[in-house]
Amino acid sequence: MTNYDMDEIERQRKRERKSRGIKPEDEDHSVEIELPQKDILKLALLAHEKNVTLNTVCIDILKQGIEDGEHRFEHDSRPQLLNETE
Repeated sequence: MTNYDMDEIERQRKRERKSRGIKPEDEDHSVEIELPQKDILKLALLAHEKNVTLNTVCIDILKQGIEDGEHRFEHDSRPQLLNETE
């Protein structure tokens, strides 16, 4: 089966879920990112080494950055003032 066939099957499933009133669990959105040429080249080489697409590498990097940001927010090293109330 070609990728087009698989894409069409997925689109049909989404239409069926929508017609039944089932909300999508995880929608994909597109985002444009402008990067310097040297950074794109580094990412492309990394993708080639991992034998994946440049898009996959960029998505993985963004997800890792979000997870790191959430971890830093939850485990902030700055002191906090905690007041006890009775």
